[in-house]
Amino acid sequence: MDILQRIVYMSMPNVLTIFIAIGMFCSLYPLRPRPALNFAACALVCVALSCGSTFIQLVVRPALVTQLGSYISSFPTLAYFVLVLLVCIPLFRLPFELTLWDAAFCCTAGYIMQNIGHILWQAATNLMPALDMLANLPRVALLYTFYLLLFALGYVTVIKNIHANRLEGEGDWRTGFVVAGVIAVNIGLSSIVESLQGQGALHVSQYLALVICMLMVSALTFLLDYTILFSNRMREDAAAARQLVQDQQRQYELSAETIEAINVRCHDIRHQVRQLSTQTDTQGELLEEISGLISVYDAGINTHNKALDVILTEKSLLCQGRSIQLACTADGKSLSHMAEQDIYSLFGNALDNAIEAVEKVRDPERRLIDVSTHSLGQMLCVQVRNYYDSEPQFVEDGSLATSKKDGGLHGYGTRSMRLVAERYDGSCSFEANDGLFCVSVLLPVPA
Repeated sequence: MDILQRIVYMSMPNVLTIFIAIGMFCSLYPLRPRPALNFAACALVCVALSCGSTFIQLVVRPALVTQLGSYISSFPTLAYFVLVLLVCIPLFRLPFELTLWDAAFCCTAGYIMQNIGHILWQAATNLMPALDMLANLPRVALLYTFYLLLFALGYVTVIKNIHANRLEGEGDWRTGFVVAGVIAVNIGLSSIVESLQGQGALHVSQYLALVICMLMVSALTFLLDYTILFSNRMREDAAAARQLVQDQQRQYELSAETIEAINVRCHDIRHQVRQLSTQTDTQGELLEEISGLISVYDAGINTHNKALDVILTEKSLLCQGRSIQLACTADGKSLSHMAEQDIYSLFGNALDNAIEAVEKVRDPERRLIDVSTHSLGQMLCVQVRNYYDSEPQFVEDGSLATSKKDGGLHGYGTRSMRLVAERYDGSCSFEANDGLFCVSVLLPVPA
């Protein structure tokens, strides 16, 4: 086999599959400007590394073995793949918008995925020599087909899950330990095992045991990589939830004070308008119009629960301005065991979602939101129902998915509602049927 054939049929498949696996994880991130030029640079590096692999196998490795002995035969391969991994970290930051730690995650995760395939392929060729006896083109075609199936499985089970949970961009300095682990364990162990197998120093049972160990190590290393992203996302979610609770607390206090001040002032204005109508010749229609305008604020909603009155009054004014009818048959006394902040948060998030959905409804008769509470044995059922035109989307845990395009801090409202329900040993569920969406909260009634 000449040098060119060795590069194309032996060195290139290893390097190319590493680059493809890393690129699959990098695809979770946005591209930088001029991606074609940057991808061309990656392709040139891929070719250069493939040539370097052939040079190491044909020149460097035999020279070291001759000078230092066969025990050093695995060192050139180990050093080469360490170089490949370390080169890929800055290289893939050219076409993709990656931080250093995000690039380290993509490179380690991609390398682990490719390494799993490499281990399985090497085991297959060692246990079934007929594979290695195939002509170059069929053997390489079979190799690429194998990697294609493996990468498709990895994309469906791993990469899509990372994207669905919005874990991309959550790498941190701990990813550096994963890089060190991949170098010390995955690359090191694979190089040593392949060297021993090539020298015929391993029995078949020993080789199979080491293959299983390498696969387990690769899986555990990737799990560590994934756990770092997941823990960072959970920490950010917890911080955002705490911030949301604090914001809602401030909003509740401000809304309560504002509505109280408006009610008092409007009551005084209404009294003055009545006096004015009896003492002057001002047009009665004008005074009635003024009285009608301020009655919107003066009337308010009275459910015998301060927090519920505040949020319903606040949202009813919002609904009036958007031609939405808000109906309420809620008994605030039944919620007396709940903290005011929790009531404001629960109903506020439910009504915000309902208003957002009803705004998109064109039929005036269906622009309606209904809020109710009723008893079911020893349970209290709180329901917020509304019509919709755009079909709501749900996530895997049954929560309502955000409709905001940017994601951001959106989507925490439904989680907050569930947390409030669970705080009182209750449950929160969401259901959409025949154009009617319903939020149902079941709470046990305290003795």
